[in-house]
Amino acid sequence: MTFRAAVMGDFHGNVHHFRAAVRTARGAGIDLLLGVGDVGFNLLPPAFRGRTEKKMRLLLQEYGVEFLWAIGNHDDHVAASELRMNPDGTRRVSDRNSHLPNGTVVERAGVRIGALGGAYSVDRKHRTEGKDWWPQEEPTEEEAQRLIATSAQGPRLDIMLTHDVPMGVTGLKGLPGLPKQIVEEANRTRILLQETVAQVRPKVLFAGHWHQRLCSELTWDDGSSTRVEVLAAEQSWAGNLVEVTVDAAGEVEVSPLLIKVS
Repeated sequence: MTFRAAVMGDFHGNVHHFRAAVRTARGAGIDLLLGVGDVGFNLLPPAFRGRTEKKMRLLLQEYGVEFLWAIGNHDDHVAASELRMNPDGTRRVSDRNSHLPNGTVVERAGVRIGALGGAYSVDRKHRTEGKDWWPQEEPTEEEAQRLIATSAQGPRLDIMLTHDVPMGVTGLKGLPGLPKQIVEEANRTRILLQETVAQVRPKVLFAGHWHQRLCSELTWDDGSSTRVEVLAAEQSWAGNLVEVTVDAAGEVEVSPLLIKVS
C-alpha cells in the first residue's frame, strides 16, 4: 500500500489559502496534510485569538483531512508548548489539527515523520516579544539530539519537517542588504539543521521560511542522499503545495500539487 500526503509551505494564518490547499488535497484523494511552520498559530490579538484555529478546525472537519505541522518562527512558541499532549507525542490544537514538537517522531501508515522546526527572525527588531516574536524561536541542540536519538530507534526516517533550510542547500534567495551579523546569527539554525540531517539522513526533508520553491539534494558518505524540498509561501498556487508518496518498498516520490483557487 502506498502512503500519500500533501505538504504545505508557510501560509501565515491565511485561512482562505488554507481552505484552498485543504480542498485541493482532498480533491486529490489525500487526507493527511503536513506543514513546515509559519501557520500563524495563535498570532491574532488577544481579543481575537482562537478564531483562525476555529476556522481551520471546521475546514479540516468538513473535508476529513488531518493537519500535522512543525513550528515556524512566526508561530506562538509558548502557546504551542502548552498544548495538551496526544498519546503519540504530538500536541493537540483541535480535532485533526496537531503540532509535531521538535525532536519528535511519529508514524502514519508505517511512514516515520520527524520534526525540527523554528528559525531566526531577521526582522525581530520590528517585533514584540510575546506578541509576534519568541526567544524560543530557534531549534536547540537538545531538540536536535532528541531527534537523532529517536530517529535511530527504528527504520530510516522517511520524512523530516523543518522550517529553515540546512546549510548545505544552495540557491536560496535571501533578503538583500542584511547586516553580516544578522546573517551569521540566522545561520546558526541552518548549521544545526545541516549537522542534524547529516546524522538522521531522512529520505526527504521539507522546509519553508524562505518563501521560494527550490529542490535540492544532500549526499552522504555512505552513498545515500536526502532530497530537500523548499516550499513557497501563501499565494504561490504552484509552489506552496506538493504531494509526497512512499511506496511499499520505502521509495519516496514528490510531485507538484497545484492549488485550485475555486
